[in-house]
Formats: sequence, C-alpha cells, structure tokens
Amino acid sequence: MGETNNLKYLEKTSPQALIDVLNFDLEQTANQYNSFCRLINDRLSIQNNLQFSHEPIIPSFNRQTRLQLMTNIRNLDRAFANLARLLNHSPFKKLDKGLIVPYDFHAYIDIGIKLTKDEINDYIKQVENVLKELFDFKIKYRLND
Repeated sequence: MGETNNLKYLEKTSPQALIDVLNFDLEQTANQYNSFCRLINDRLSIQNNLQFSHEPIIPSFNRQTRLQLMTNIRNLDRAFANLARLLNHSPFKKLDKGLIVPYDFHAYIDIGIKLTKDEINDYIKQVENVLKELFDFKIKYRLND
C-alpha cells in the first residue's frame, strides 16, 4: 500500500467503460483496505476482522448494474465507517514526547451518486481521498507494511 493513487477515472462515457473502471477501482480499494486492516492488526495490535470484498458488476448495463453499484458503494461506505470507528475508539494511542496522540480518522463517502461521468469521477475522488487518509495514517503512526 505504498502508493496512494492507483484508481482509474472514467474518461469516456460508455456503459462498458463505466463497468470496467468501477470493477477495477473496487478491486484496488478492497486490496488496499484489507491490507491496511491486516497492518493495524499486526503492527498496532488492534484486533479486527474487518474486510471489504466487492461484488463485481455484471457486464450488461441494466437496472441490476445500478443495484450492484449502489450495493458496492454502501458496503464500502460501511467498511470505511467501521474502520474509522475501530481506530478512533481503540484503547491503543500513539505516544509522542509523553503526550497521547489520539487517532483521528475520517472516512465519509456520499453515496447519492448518479451514473453520469462527472458523478462517477466525483465518487472515485472521494474513495481516493479516503485511501489517502489510510496512507497518511500509516505515515503519521510510522507503520510500514
């Protein structure tokens, strides 16, 4: 999880491009999220069984596609919220020069998106910002994977 930005953005408006980009980004996000959860389990002894897995969006572009997309977005939002709750309520805090530095992790994604190029790219940017929070957290607390 050394790199912070490896998500793709939607460049052209076509149903297949939308599905391809979102499936790729959800897979990358799941990998980074799960890696981070294992890291805090191993390095900070914050025991957790948090995991995010996405349901690949089917290739046909229909009502089911939108339902799968919204399910994935809600599940990811829930996964980030669970991680934030775990970190912010953890009894383990980093000490810096004798002072406790509490965890302060925020993960918010607006799930009210439409299937337009701009809305999808805005959503991807939101996910990217949360992944950057994970990266910044690793740097702040000197965690290496």
